[in-house]
Amino acid sequence: MADNYDDYSREQLLRLLRERDRRPRFGLLWERDEIAHDLSINNDFVALDWDAERSCGAGPQQNLIIEGDNFDALRYLRMTHAGRVKCIYIDPPYNTGNRDFIYNDRFVDKDDNYRHSKWLEFIYRRLELAKELLTEDGVIFVSIDDNEVFHLGLLMEQVFGAANFIANVIWQKVYSPKGTAQLFSDDHEYIVCYALNKSVWRPNPMPRSLAQDKAYKTKPTKTRTKTRVGRGRRAICLRAISTARVLTRLPVPLGEWLLGHHPEIIGDLRKRNSWNWTATIASGGVKVGTTF
Repeated sequence: MADNYDDYSREQLLRLLRERDRRPRFGLLWERDEIAHDLSINNDFVALDWDAERSCGAGPQQNLIIEGDNFDALRYLRMTHAGRVKCIYIDPPYNTGNRDFIYNDRFVDKDDNYRHSKWLEFIYRRLELAKELLTEDGVIFVSIDDNEVFHLGLLMEQVFGAANFIANVIWQKVYSPKGTAQLFSDDHEYIVCYALNKSVWRPNPMPRSLAQDKAYKTKPTKTRTKTRVGRGRRAICLRAISTARVLTRLPVPLGEWLLGHHPEIIGDLRKRNSWNWTATIASGGVKVGTTF
C-alpha cells in the first residue's frame, strides 16, 4: 500500500530512508567497503591538451581522440557532450587474472580475493558517466568474455534498468575449434547491449553484402517481399529479411514451399508488420510447389 509521503515530517522521512537502506535488495552486490578506493576517482578539474602534430587541420575539430585515463576522459565529455551521444562502444579489461586489469596502478591477479569486486567498482563508475552522455534514443555496447559476462549483465541492469535491455550478442571470434581444449572450445565472446530508453531506440543496420544476398531465394522489387524459406519436418520458417527476425513458424505438410508475392499476404504484413496465418489457412490455402 502506497503511503502519502506529503504528510510525513522530515524526521519520519529520514527514518524511513534509513530503514530502506538497511534492507537487503535484489540485484548485484559487491564488497565496496572492503576494497580500496579507486584513486582515479576525484573532484579534480579535467582539461584537454591539443596535440597539433597529431591533429588534422586547424582546430577546433569535430572529432576527438582522447588519450588518457578513461574516467577523466568521460568526465571531460560529460561537460561538453552530456545527452548528445547516440552510440557508445566500450571494450573494457576482461579481468582474466592474466595482467589485463589494473586497479590503483597494480595488476589484479587470479588470487586476489576482491578481484571481481574491484572490477565491478571500476566498471560501475564509468558506466554511470557513460549513461549521462547518451541521448534519449542512445545505446551502449560493451564487449566481454566468460570471466565477467554474468556480472556485467547484472551491473548494466542496475545502471540502465532491466526494461532497457536490448540483447546479449554472440561474437564468434574463431571459426575452428581448438584442438587443445580440455572441456569446451572457447570460440566466442559477447557484446552486451542496453538502450537509455528502449521504447525510442531504433537500430540502424548496415546494408547486406552481395555474398549475404545469395542466401535468399528471391530479389526485392516494388511489389515483391523478400523472403527466406527454411525447411523442417513439421514447419517452415519465414524470415523478414529487412529485420533479420523470424516472424512465425507455420505448421505445414512435409515438403519445400516457395513463398513470394501475394496481395493478401503482403497486405497483411504491411498492415500489422507480422505474419499471422492460422494453421488451416497456411496448410489449406497454399499448395506444395505453388509460387504466389
